[in-house]
Amino acid sequence: MTNEIDQLIWNVLDGKASEGEIRELKSWMEESEKQREYFRQWKKIWNLTSGPTLSTARKQQEKVRFLRSIHKSYMGKAGRRRIMHYWPVAASIVLLVGAFVGFALNEWNRMKVDRQLAQVERIVPGVKAELILSTGEKVCLVQKSEFIEGMKETGIQNDSLAGLNYVGAKVQGKDVNEEVVYNTMQIPVGGFYQLKLADGTKVWLNSLTRLRFPVTFTGEERKVYLTGEAYFEVARDTEYPFIVATDEGMEIKVYGTEFNVDTYRKGVVKTTLVNGKVGIRVRATGEEVKLTPNQMALFTVATQSVEVENVDPFGAVAWKDGKFVFEDEPIEEIMERLSRWYDVKVFYANERIKKHTFTGIITRFADISDVLHLMEETAAVEFNIQGNTVTVK
Repeated sequence: MTNEIDQLIWNVLDGKASEGEIRELKSWMEESEKQREYFRQWKKIWNLTSGPTLSTARKQQEKVRFLRSIHKSYMGKAGRRRIMHYWPVAASIVLLVGAFVGFALNEWNRMKVDRQLAQVERIVPGVKAELILSTGEKVCLVQKSEFIEGMKETGIQNDSLAGLNYVGAKVQGKDVNEEVVYNTMQIPVGGFYQLKLADGTKVWLNSLTRLRFPVTFTGEERKVYLTGEAYFEVARDTEYPFIVATDEGMEIKVYGTEFNVDTYRKGVVKTTLVNGKVGIRVRATGEEVKLTPNQMALFTVATQSVEVENVDPFGAVAWKDGKFVFEDEPIEEIMERLSRWYDVKVFYANERIKKHTFTGIITRFADISDVLHLMEETAAVEFNIQGNTVTVK
């Protein structure tokens, strides 16, 4: 029977179970706390199989940390010692799969096994965005299909699935040929939106991001202005280069490609290339450094320098596909990212906590309580949510 339950649990966690199998497992878990605890251990094992490839040394570190955490949680808990005979099987699987603590949103995650989470206030982000037209008029964008027109722009389509589309947009009025007409997309805390520019370039905009762009492109280049974070899938046009300008004195010259730009941290711009080719150009010096796929350029304002390193771009771009990816990342940096998305304030019991690290892959559309609960299991920290304030201790 144990082997059948093991397979059933694995199917459910892996998203391959039928509705009947989900109901069967739910009924089995309701029979006793012992069986609910057994499921929780399997859930941890399943988490270890998700995420990008880590180095051998990193996997070993995670295995040791995970096993130490489990051992500590069982010591002194007589009520749970009865199920310890299941653990050797689980541990052997841990040794086989390596370690990357992950979390994925699926049907089963909606079953609130841990009763404590039911007492925690739910904080969930949403799809929010604001369009600022050339006259300064603001349009609150919602997920419905509609056409947007202003004093100077017409034919802007807001699609319920694809976001804002400027491919059919036009500039109207007497000065149609005299100036470049700009619109601005502004994404608040907890927001996310997609945009297609007039040339067909696709842009994914993260929370706390502002993009200024022409309604239609004119002149010898296609230039946009970014603050925050965005992922670009640029329409190729060798005659008219695509330029992303930042407030930090750096521009990205694009040669038809896919890349991510992150300007969140003051004085630093990170550009991660997925496909194609881009040039990182320092405006003050005119220097240009070219990137190839799977490289990240770090531009530092203080030194006006560009450093390039080879990376796995998955972690930098996963946000556009609805995931947070953390690899040995300090709690302080993780909470900065979560605060931008969930609109929460963060306080620390002491400074040392900020240096604790966490590795995991987490859906951006999970409740913040689920995200913090997973981090508690492996990062040796504890979170308390009161309203929109999170205390870390």
